[in-house]
Amino acid sequence: MRLSRDESLAIALRAAGLVPADAAEVVVSSQSSALTRFAGNRIHQNVAETGTQVAIRAVIGSRTGSAETNRLDEASLVRCAAAAAEAARHAPEDTGFPGLPGPAAEPAALVASDPFTPFGADARAEAAREIIGHSVARSLTAAGTVAANDYAVAVANTLGVAVATEAGDVRATVLSMGSRGGSGWASFLGRSAVDFLPSTLGEQAAETAVRSEDPGSLDPGAYTVVLAPEAVSDILDFTGYLGFGAKSYAEGGSFLAEALGTEIADTRVSIADDATHPQTIGLPFDFEGQPRGRTPLIEAGIARGPVTDSYYAARLGVPNTGHALPAPNPYGPLPLNIVMEPGHTSLVDMVASVDRGVYVSRFHYVNVEDPMKLVLTGMTRDGTFMIEGGEITTPLRNLRFTQSVLEAFRNVVAIGSERALFGPGEGGATLVPAMLIDRWAFTGQTG
Repeated sequence: MRLSRDESLAIALRAAGLVPADAAEVVVSSQSSALTRFAGNRIHQNVAETGTQVAIRAVIGSRTGSAETNRLDEASLVRCAAAAAEAARHAPEDTGFPGLPGPAAEPAALVASDPFTPFGADARAEAAREIIGHSVARSLTAAGTVAANDYAVAVANTLGVAVATEAGDVRATVLSMGSRGGSGWASFLGRSAVDFLPSTLGEQAAETAVRSEDPGSLDPGAYTVVLAPEAVSDILDFTGYLGFGAKSYAEGGSFLAEALGTEIADTRVSIADDATHPQTIGLPFDFEGQPRGRTPLIEAGIARGPVTDSYYAARLGVPNTGHALPAPNPYGPLPLNIVMEPGHTSLVDMVASVDRGVYVSRFHYVNVEDPMKLVLTGMTRDGTFMIEGGEITTPLRNLRFTQSVLEAFRNVVAIGSERALFGPGEGGATLVPAMLIDRWAFTGQTG
């Protein structure tokens, strides 16, 4: 059984006091995870895991060192604390290190959270049965997962930071496949099983698989596209990772270095990082125990940001936005809870407005070609269709794209009025609508 919020914080405070250094920070992560996996229209795996990790960062002058343990007895914590301090003694000096942050202006010992209702093995098996049923009924084969996470996170340091929270999430995926080249995908991510409708998920994937049978070809070129929300999520994940972290910005490796405060997108595009949004999943503080609020990334087409932690806030002379990742990490602070503002157009109306174009359900195997211009390349997958005369018509073989996201943002025609949540869960997610974009570059056929 995982530790409670109070138990996690107690261990973090105790461990911080054991570190033989000038200052110390402790992050305690305790999690209970359960996964039901199915393939070939039957459940073939059901696993559960519970564990707690204690990560200690020691500070000696401007040197820092880290160590971790999953053992919670006093002797193990003492050894871990000593290892972190020893690592700090041998680390190179960092004259830019501002020291650990203190508590927020109005610190709270604990951060309230909603209780997570357990989603046990029987419930997951029933959900899998409902999902699979729609593929079986159409002579298709389904594979996927139904998972639940229940976790507590606590952060404490010797400067007075002491925060903790607990939360949970439910996730599910399904890939439905037929013998004539059709495939359909659907996924769910939410705070609990309350909004999880497994039958709807299974039906969506199965219907897409049937509709995408016997796909045809499409010549390379620039096409009007309707990107379903999951496809939008795929490109926004890369946008946040490549463009809106303070490390890449400070080092001149982000497009934001030359674009801050300028118009980079259509005025309808507004994107923020907001872990506190009621429709998303995120921790209310970062891994330095600093509060996380709404941080604008693009406001009405104008580039804002970047997100920061204590180190890069001091380096850049800007406020700390509360986006520290667990130390040490090579990436610096990153946005983990991207939220895109909705528009006023339904998905049906988007499709109806397109005379000739392409509907994309999701992308796959996306890679970076040019981080400064946010040029991505990748493939469509599990439901790519022609749009003709305002209707979704012929299924298409998967297409390769090579496209600048910044250029796509400038070519926005409409933004969807409904949003959906995607991502790995466990504190990170994207909340996004569909998008209608002009002149999206498809460079070839992939299969």
